[in-house]
Amino acid sequence: MIWLIISILIIAADQITKFLVASNMAVGETAFSLGLFDITYVRNEGAAFSILSGRMSLLSIISIVFCIAVIIYWIKKKPTHPLLCTSLTMIFSGALANAIDRIFRGFVVDFIHTTFINFPVFNIADIAITVGAGLLILYEILFDKDGSKDKPSPRGEGGISEGNDG
Repeated sequence: MIWLIISILIIAADQITKFLVASNMAVGETAFSLGLFDITYVRNEGAAFSILSGRMSLLSIISIVFCIAVIIYWIKKKPTHPLLCTSLTMIFSGALANAIDRIFRGFVVDFIHTTFINFPVFNIADIAITVGAGLLILYEILFDKDGSKDKPSPRGEGGISEGNDG
C-alpha cells in the first residue's frame, strides 16, 4: 500500500508542476532561476533527449506496455525488498506520468533546465525514472535475483554446509 501512495504522490507532483508550467508560461520562456537550474518551458515530442521525436503514439504504447508489465511483475512476484520496490515504484510512476502527457497533451512538458552543465530540459517524471533505474541497477549488483543475499543462508551463518567432510 505504501508503494501505491508513493506512486500517486510522484505522479501528482509531476502533473501539478507540469500543469503550472504549461498554464502560466509560454513555450521557451524561462520564468526564474534557482541557482543550479532554471524553470524553462519546453515541449518534448520525443523520449529522452528528444529521440523518436514525433512518434508519440509509439512512445505512448511503449510506456503503457511497460507500466502493465510492472503491474504484472508486482502481482506475480510480490517483491518485498525495499530497494527493488522503491525502484519499480519510481520507474513505473515516471513512465505513467510521461505517458499521461503524451496521451492527453500530445507532448511531454519539460521545465527543469540545468545551468551548471549542458543537459536536456527534464521534469519530475524523468527524475523518478532515472533515480529508479539507478536503484534497480544497485539492487541487481547487491542482491541475487531471488533476493537470497538479503536472507540468512539455510545452511548456517556463513552458508557453509555443516554436513560430513567425507
